[in-house]
Amino acid sequence: GVVIQRKMSIDEDSVGDEVGDKQMRRRRRGLLRMYYGVDDQVSSTQQEDPLDIDSVGFKVDLYLEKLLKELSLTELFDKERQMKRETQQLDSNMQYLVYENHSKFITASETIKEMKDDFQHLEDDMGHLSSKMSEIRDSSDGINQALSDRKQQITKLSSVHHLLKKLQFLFELPTRLKTCIHMESYAQAVKYYVKAQKVLEQYQHLPSFHGIQQDCAVIITQLKAILKQRLDDQQSKPKVIAESVDLLLELQEPPEHLCDQFLMNSQRQLEKELEKVEAAAKESITTDNTEPQDVIMDAVEFVGVVSSFLGNLSLVIQSCFDMFINRIQMSGDTTVSQQALIKFVQKLMNQCMQLVKQKFLLEAKLLDSGILARALDRLSGKLQTMNQLVPAAEINRQSQDLVKQVVEAHTQSHALFLQQKFSDSITDVRQGIATFKGSSPLSTPPLKEYCSAIYTAIKNGLDSSIINLQEFIGPNVSFSSRSEFRSEFCMTLVREEVVVNLLETVIASCKEFSQSSGGSSITYPPTLVLTLSSLIHDLERSRISYLISNADEKFPPYEVGPIPATPIDPLVTEAKSTAEMLINHYVRVQGGVLSQMIRKSVETRDWLTTMEPRNVRSVMKRLVEEVASIDKQVGLLYEEGVKKTEGSETSRTFTYSLTRGGRGGYPYSSRSGMDSSFLSNIQKLFHERIEVFGSVEFNKLSIVTGIIKIALKALVECVRLRTFGKFGLQQMQVDAHYLQVYLWKYVTDEQLVPVLLDEVLNSTKDRCIDPVLMEQSVVELICEKT
Repeated sequence: GVVIQRKMSIDEDSVGDEVGDKQMRRRRRGLLRMYYGVDDQVSSTQQEDPLDIDSVGFKVDLYLEKLLKELSLTELFDKERQMKRETQQLDSNMQYLVYENHSKFITASETIKEMKDDFQHLEDDMGHLSSKMSEIRDSSDGINQALSDRKQQITKLSSVHHLLKKLQFLFELPTRLKTCIHMESYAQAVKYYVKAQKVLEQYQHLPSFHGIQQDCAVIITQLKAILKQRLDDQQSKPKVIAESVDLLLELQEPPEHLCDQFLMNSQRQLEKELEKVEAAAKESITTDNTEPQDVIMDAVEFVGVVSSFLGNLSLVIQSCFDMFINRIQMSGDTTVSQQALIKFVQKLMNQCMQLVKQKFLLEAKLLDSGILARALDRLSGKLQTMNQLVPAAEINRQSQDLVKQVVEAHTQSHALFLQQKFSDSITDVRQGIATFKGSSPLSTPPLKEYCSAIYTAIKNGLDSSIINLQEFIGPNVSFSSRSEFRSEFCMTLVREEVVVNLLETVIASCKEFSQSSGGSSITYPPTLVLTLSSLIHDLERSRISYLISNADEKFPPYEVGPIPATPIDPLVTEAKSTAEMLINHYVRVQGGVLSQMIRKSVETRDWLTTMEPRNVRSVMKRLVEEVASIDKQVGLLYEEGVKKTEGSETSRTFTYSLTRGGRGGYPYSSRSGMDSSFLSNIQKLFHERIEVFGSVEFNKLSIVTGIIKIALKALVECVRLRTFGKFGLQQMQVDAHYLQVYLWKYVTDEQLVPVLLDEVLNSTKDRCIDPVLMEQSVVELICEKT
C-alpha cells in the first residue's frame, strides 16, 4: 500500500508539471509542423480521444486512472521505463532538429552576406559599362554627320558598279558556258545560265541581248544532249545519273519525259541483274523434270542473289521519287510519273517472281523445311519493304501468293514422301515374307515385327515431316504471324494433306489387298493380308487418334479456318471396316487353300475300290499341320479370344451318330425302319445354324475357327459328289476321327467340329453302296498309332 501511495504521489507531481508545460509543448509542436509542412488536421476521433497520448484531447487523469486499473505493479514499472525511454528519445530528436535548423540558418545568413558583396561589385561594373556605351554612341553620331554629304554619291556609284558587273557577266556568258562544258563542269554551266536566263528573256528585244540569248541557247542545247547521253549510258553511275537529271530539270526539261528515259535506262541495267537471278535459278542438275538430284545453290543463297536485284530496284524507285515524283508534287500533277513507275515495277517484279517461283518450287521438292522456311522469310521481308515503297504495285500480294504456292508444294512433297515410305515398307514386308526361310517347316515369319516395322515407318515418317514443317510456324518466321496463313497451313495443309491424307492412303491401300479375289489376276500372300489386318486394327483402336492429336498439338491454328477439319470418327470407322474386310479375306483365302487341298484329295481317289484303312490319309495330316501353322501365325498378331466350353473333357471324345446304335445306324433305326438321312436332318434341327462364311472377330480362336469351318464345309460338299465303297466310308470315318482329335482345340465352340464331321459321315454314308462302319475302338487305335 505504501508503494502504491508513493507511486500516486509521484504521478500527481508529474501531472502538475505537465499541466504547466502543456502550452509550451503545443507551441513547439505547431512550429515543427509548420516548418516541415505536416498537416495539422486530424480526425475528429483522434481529437476527442482522451486516452490517446498523441491526441490533442489527451486527459492525463483519465489515462493514469486507466493504467492503475488495468496494469499490475510490475507492468506499471515497465510502462514507466518505457515512457522514460520514449521521452529521452523525443528530447534527443528535438535537440537534433534544433541543431540542424540552426546550422541551416547560419548557412543562409552567410550566403545572403556574400550576395550583398557580389551585387556591390556588379553595380560598379554596370556603371562603367554605361559610360563606355555613351562614348561609342557619341563617336557614331560624329561619323554619320561627317559622311552624310557623300552617302548618296557613294550609293549611286555602287549601284552603277554592280550593273556594270552584271553586263560584263552577260557579255561573257557564252564564253563561260563553253569553258564549263569543255571542263565538264556541267553544274556550273547550268548555274550560270539559270542565273542569266530571266534577264536575257526580259531584254531579248534588244539586239545585243538577243544575240547573247541565241548563242546561249545553242550552247545549252549541246549541254542537254550531253546530259541526256549520260542518262542513257549504261555505264553511268547512279550519282552521275541523278546529277544529270537534276541539271536537266533545272534547264526546264519536261519531267515526264525525263522520268520515262530514266526508267528505260534503269530497266536495261536491272535486266542484267535479272539475268543473274535467272542463271542462279537454273543452277541445278536434274535427272528429269520432277526430282532434283543435286542442287548447287540452295534457297538461302538464291535469296541473296534476288536481294541484290531488289536492292537495286529499290534504289531506282527511291531515286525516281526523289528526282521526279516528289519534285513534281510541289508544282503539279504526279499521276503520269507514278503510273509509269508502277508499270515499270510491275513488269520487272513479274519477271523476277516468275524466276523465284521456278526456283522455290524446285526447292520445295526437297524435304529440308528449315532452309526453305528461312529463305521464304527473308524474301518475304524484302518484298514487304518493296511494297512499302510502291503499294500500288501489289508486291505484297505476289509475296503472299508465292509463299502459299511454295508451302503447298513442299507440304505435298512431304505427303508423297510419306506415302512412298509406306509403300516401300509394304514391299519390304512382302519381300521378307516371300524370302523367309525358317529353321523348320513349321517356322513362321516374324509377323509382329513386320507389323511394327510398317507402323514405325508411318510414325517416324510423320514425326520427321512434322518436325520439318514446324519450321514454317517458328517464332522467327514473320509470314507465319498472319492468321489466314497459319489457319490454312495448320488445318488444311498439315492436318488434312499430310496426316489425314496419309492415313486415308494407308487404309485405301490396305483395302486393295482384300480385293485380290474375283477377276483380279494379282494374288497377295495370306500372311501379308493378315499382317495388314493387324496394322489397320491397331490404327483403328488408338493409333489414328494419337497421330492426329499429335499433329493438332504441334500445329495449333490461331483460329478455325473456313474449311472444317476432318473428324476422327469417320476415319476410325473406315479403318475398322477395312480391318474387317482384310481379316475376312484372309479367312476366306486360307480356307480356300485348305479346301483346294481337300478337294484334290477327294477327287483324285477311287473310293469304291480303296483298301481297308490302316492309317490316316496324309492329306489330313497336312491339313492339321496347316491349321497349326495358321494358328501360330495368327497368335503372333491377335489375342487368344474366349472359348465356349460345353460339358467336360469327355465332350472332346468323338462318337458318331451313325455308330451309336451298332454297325448299321441309329439306336432305333432297326426297329423303326426310318431312313438314317431323315434322322440326320432331324438331328440338325437341334443344333445351331453354322454360318460358314460369316464375319470373324479380331482374336485367334475366331479367325482359325472361320478357316476350319470353310475347310470342313468343303469336305462335306466334296463327299456329296463322290460314291463310296465300304472301305471308302471307313477311311473317311478314320480321317474324321483324326480331325476331331486335333482340331477341337483351335475352334471357339468345341461342338462345332463334331457337328460338321457328323455331316461329313452322314453324307458319306448316304453316298456309300455298302454303309458298314468300322468299330470305334479300331478307329481310335488307328488314329493313336498315326
